[in-house]
Order: sequence, then structure tokens, then C-alpha cells
Amino acid sequence: MGVNEGAISIHPAAPGDVFGHPRGLSVLFVVELWERFSFYGMRALLIIYLTSVVLVQRPQDMIGFGAMAALLGFDAHRATPADWQALASHIYGLYSGFVYFTPLIGGWLADRWFGKKAVIIAGGLLVAAGHLILTTHAAFLLALLLVILGTGGLKGNIGAQVADLYDPADGRRERGFSLFYVGINIGATIAPLLCAWLAQHYGWATAFDATSIGMVIGLGIYIGAARWLPREAVARSVAAPVAGPEGVGARAATGHWTVLAIISVAATFLWLSYEQQANSLMRWLVSAPDDIMMGWVQAIPPAVVLLGTPLLNRWWSMQARRGREPGPVTKLLIGAGIVVIAQLLLPVLALVSGTHGPSIAPLLVYFMLWELGDLFFSPAAMGLYSRLAPAGKGAITMAIWYLTVFVGNIASGWIGGLWGLLSPTAYWLMIALLTGLCLAILLLARPLLRRAVGTTAQSA
Repeated sequence: MGVNEGAISIHPAAPGDVFGHPRGLSVLFVVELWERFSFYGMRALLIIYLTSVVLVQRPQDMIGFGAMAALLGFDAHRATPADWQALASHIYGLYSGFVYFTPLIGGWLADRWFGKKAVIIAGGLLVAAGHLILTTHAAFLLALLLVILGTGGLKGNIGAQVADLYDPADGRRERGFSLFYVGINIGATIAPLLCAWLAQHYGWATAFDATSIGMVIGLGIYIGAARWLPREAVARSVAAPVAGPEGVGARAATGHWTVLAIISVAATFLWLSYEQQANSLMRWLVSAPDDIMMGWVQAIPPAVVLLGTPLLNRWWSMQARRGREPGPVTKLLIGAGIVVIAQLLLPVLALVSGTHGPSIAPLLVYFMLWELGDLFFSPAAMGLYSRLAPAGKGAITMAIWYLTVFVGNIASGWIGGLWGLLSPTAYWLMIALLTGLCLAILLLARPLLRRAVGTTAQSA
């Protein structure tokens, strides 16, 4: 691809497949399950915790509040209730965004200096510590910072290790990422249910402590089962030309980066709409009898993924045996299209239900469509990122995928500040139109994507 293996030398994984996949996938599946339990348990409660506890109990006492307020242009002495709501959305957006920016740093540290395993372990320890001190009022922002930095060591590097389990031309790779995605969603299903229940019956501290324990369990499994993971050797060599016709490798690498750039821009709009599920959607439903129960709503999307993934994977396997499995570009387009349809449901529901939010039945339809689209989109995108990664740059390339989530989440936090200023119908219509840009970009770039992906994939 135009560069040599400049940082990490990957050797074949340990033998012994499980359900047709390398045994290391089972290890990473379970580790990611617990890491995502930790993340989604906190995510489900954070906006409620911010608006009902953190920002009503002398937020000026928090370490770093003054600097953050100055950065955001927030005046606590003149702020109206709507301003405090907007601040909660901004804090949530900054947190949920930067946890997907720091993987770029974690990927660079892993690829260039320390290797994936060391960076993953260090990151897990930081996340566990951050969740443990989250309910210490003065240290709240410091806790968020620890979680942000720790997540940088985990995201990207774990995904890159999944890719390392397969040869570049192995057709099982995308289905491996789909199974890996199931681990994510098991953790994301259990966490909101358990953590919301703990917060309701035993308090916020117990709920956030559970997320810290989940991270520690994941780390213990990762360290204990390390023998099943791909071996790596840090080799801080300088990039050198690859043998072959002059310029061919460079042109191929440039084409690959172009493809990744297009997918990245498109995906940003998808994540902008996704993060509304834990931000504006939660505030739309705040008129429910018990705010804490809103955390249970966050368990619906991953539960849909758990039910849908085996069926979709089985269908793709049947299609593959007949030579008819959709290529990755087609999967991206189908996924984006379904998500746009899901987002268009919300302004319709807003017209019917008004400011109080919809009942659970139509909300289930929304979540089912959104997550079905994501099942097409995310595994295909992750498979393309890992396949097109330059040699020795697997972790940092996967981190670029998470960078799209960073940009989308930051934008989501700022756009969430408009909640209350627009009617629910106008707000959700705006989100649907922004989501449509993802599909529009992919449709316009479809010929280019097909040509570029065709150089590394059997079909697109």
C-alpha cells in the first residue's frame, strides 16, 4: 500500500477456531462486552445526572468548571434555566465526542510505541478510576477526563486486534466484525437496565460503581486470555518504499484514503442523529412518571441489534454461498437509507404527541429501523477501514473511524442546545434532514467507492 510495516509486526493468531472464527474473537467479544457495559451504563444516566444533580448542586465547586464555562462562553450568574439545559447538552456532547477523539492518540501510541495490549490495559485502568470517582462532586469533570483518556486506549485498538485475527483477504472478516458488534450490544443492553435499576433503588454512586466494576472484569479477562490474541512486536522503523512498479503503491494508498475520507464524512451525519437518542430524545421523554426509568429506554436499541444480528448474519452467509452477498458499499447505502426512514418517523410522531413524547410502541418501531440500518452500516464500514488500513497502521486507521463519531457527537451536543428553542416537530425534521446528508454523500460517491473498494474486495 505504499508504506512498509512501520510499527507493529503481526504474527498469525493462536490456532483453534470457535464457530468458524479465531478463538481470539471470543476473547475480544467478551472484553468488549464489559467495556461497553461500562460505557453505556454511564451514558444512559449521564444527561439525567447532569440536569438533576450535578448542575443544581453548586457546579462552581467542581474542579475545572470555571475554565469550561469560559471556553463555552457560559455565565453562571446570568444563566436562565434554558441556559443550564443547554450547558448540560454541551457537556454531554463534549464528553460523548471526545471519547471518540482520543482513540486517535491511543492508536498512534499503540502502532508507534507501546503496542495494542499495553495501551488497552492502561486505558481500562483509567476508565475504571474515572467511573469510580464520578459521584464525587468536586471531581466530576476530572472523572469525565479520565474516562475520555482511558477510552482512547481502548477504542480503535480492540477493533484493530479483531482485524489482526484475519488475513487481509479472509472473507470472514466482516462477519467477524458483526459478531464483535454483538458483544458491544450485549453490554449496551444489560448496562442501562441494571444501572437504571441500581440508581433508582440504591443511588447514583452504586450505579456508577457498577460501571467501574464492569471495566475491571473486562480487563481481568483480557489479561488472563492474552495467549489467544495476535502477538505483536513493536518495531519503530522508518517507513520505506514497497517493492513493485513505481508509484503503484502510492496511488493505491491515496485511493484508499479517499474512500475512507468519503465514508468518514458521511458517517459523521449518521452519528449526529444517533447521539440524539441519549440527549434530546431523553429530554423529550422527561415527562414520564420516573426520570430514572428513561435510562431503560437506552436498552432498546442494543436489544434490537442482539435479535437482528444472528438473522442478518445467517442471511448474509446464505447469500455468500450463492455468490449474492451484498458488497460493503451496498451495505453502507442500505443502512444509511433505513436510518433516514427511521429519523423521518420522529417528526411525524412529534406532530401526533407534541411536547410529551411518543408512547413506547411507535418508539420501538423507530429503534428497530434505526438499529437495522446500523447493522448494515457499521460492520461494513469497520470492515472497510480495517481492510484498507496501511501496513502497520491498523490501530490508528480504526481510530479514524471513531473520529467520525467524535465529530458527530460534538455536533450533536451543540445542536441539542436548540432543543426547547424549536418545536419538537421542527427539531426532529432538522435531524432527519441532516441524517439524509449521509445517504446523499454515499449515493454521489458510489461509483468512486465501488472502483476503489474493488481493488481490495471481491465485490462492492
